[in-house]
Amino acid sequence: MLSKILELNKENIESIPFDEYFEDLIKNYQLIPGFEKETIYKDDDIFKFFQKPGENHYRLLSYLSTLFNDSLIIDIGTHIGQSSLALSYNESNTIYTFDIFDKVYNEKIKSKKNIHFFQDDLFDTKVQEKWKNHILNSAFIFLDVDPHNGNMEIEFYNYLKEIDYKGFVVCDDIWFFKEMRDNFWYKIPNKYRYDLSDIGHCSGTGIICMNDNTIIVPSNNNNNNWTLVTAYFNLTQCPDASKEIIERSQDYYISHSISTLNAPYNLVIYCDEESLPLIQKIRPEYLKEKTRYEIRNFDDFCFIDENHNKKDNNQTFKDYRNKIIENRKSNPYNFDNRNTASYYLFCMSRYLMLKEVIKNNYFKSTHFCWINFCIERMGYTNVMHLDEALSVKRDKFSTCYIDYISEELTKNTKEYYSWGRCSMCSGFFTGNTEYMYKVCDLIENKFLEYLKLGYGHADEQLYSPVYFENPDLFEHYFGDYRQMVTNYKYIYENPEAPVYNFIKNSFNNKNYEKCLEACVFVWNSYCLSKCEYNEEYIRNICYYYMICKKETGKLL
Repeated sequence: MLSKILELNKENIESIPFDEYFEDLIKNYQLIPGFEKETIYKDDDIFKFFQKPGENHYRLLSYLSTLFNDSLIIDIGTHIGQSSLALSYNESNTIYTFDIFDKVYNEKIKSKKNIHFFQDDLFDTKVQEKWKNHILNSAFIFLDVDPHNGNMEIEFYNYLKEIDYKGFVVCDDIWFFKEMRDNFWYKIPNKYRYDLSDIGHCSGTGIICMNDNTIIVPSNNNNNNWTLVTAYFNLTQCPDASKEIIERSQDYYISHSISTLNAPYNLVIYCDEESLPLIQKIRPEYLKEKTRYEIRNFDDFCFIDENHNKKDNNQTFKDYRNKIIENRKSNPYNFDNRNTASYYLFCMSRYLMLKEVIKNNYFKSTHFCWINFCIERMGYTNVMHLDEALSVKRDKFSTCYIDYISEELTKNTKEYYSWGRCSMCSGFFTGNTEYMYKVCDLIENKFLEYLKLGYGHADEQLYSPVYFENPDLFEHYFGDYRQMVTNYKYIYENPEAPVYNFIKNSFNNKNYEKCLEACVFVWNSYCLSKCEYNEEYIRNICYYYMICKKETGKLL
């Protein structure tokens, strides 16, 4: 097979006359005269076929077919035939589509001359031998089979390697199903796999090159200048472990760590000695040179200043635990029972670990990121958008601003700590060497300040006071906890939350500059079709924007 350059971008995909070519498909669906095409699509599976790149993968498949002529393309998992139909766009090619059941009800698809349907199980070794030569001679393969647990997918990938297949494989649903991620996608070395979800299917579309000498695709974002930091310590072993802490056992966190531990970036992992073997089993061997393990005793952690001296009279986490417990007796607040003193200290360990990593800079990075060990619990789109988030390369301390709490309230310490008032997210944040170190150090100092005042509650409550005292160190994005990575560059999900929580509350508290910033962030996402708003929300955004623009004299 000759070398092939795949120019995969949204502009190229949208340049093919996809809608016009498949226009005759909707004729059988015009049940009510006068209905617009879009209305008809929404009443049937055909709607999905005509969705845009990034929503569904059919346009991508059609575009891929134009990169080859007089070639065989294999479709595994016919289902109702939409993928084979899309692949048939270039009529010089021949499509062989396989399924164990015949579910194709659309005669338009069945009658396509360059599509050939086979009821054969290509996961059966005897059937594979029957079709081996066809597989080897195919330009590429589209793989989309039930039950999306990754087992058949990895089995077929290994078979292709065994027979020395030279093409590439396009895979569906690589992100949506945890089993697909864990059992299949993460098992493919990063240099051979490419995420095409932004021009494919919203559930995740990937492409696997079976031979790096024959297929050249646009490289993933060059994020080698990042070091990510994460940690796991078994808090069930701490003396203050609550029922809620114990219920989330070590197995629970380890099983939800697979996405973080498979992140193909420089990664520093802090953990206790007991957890190390479990973590090492998950981190792929091919990422060994991008991995550093730091084994620590959790109770021995202490805060260090820039001169490498211990802060606060050599106090350790063991000492702070007792102090926090006492503070909570005299200054209680309504907090989650999972937020024990030890859990609070674990959250605080993020900042001292980051400072240590920045100081040593094991991978000579310019930018640093904290990522929760179990980030995938917040939803698969956070994992899917991680590479995009890192590609932005913001220098300042950047975290998701979820809800606005006024500066005035943060200065009323007793009232501020009466409830768990958290406004920014600490599960994922980024920054370059200078800004990350500065803000982490300031958060540590604020922790010690409040601890002496008799408070010890949550690390996220330290963010607002530090921000209001040092606004120039921060750059925010907007969303909710479940979008802590997803919304880093644009608002993709839950677009109402930034308007209802942050924009409204910052406006009501007369922080017009911050409100304007959020309005622009939200509006840009909407204009780029990253999210949708109804008319009520659009009116609200425009209203807040115009007032804030007038009050600040700024046009961002």
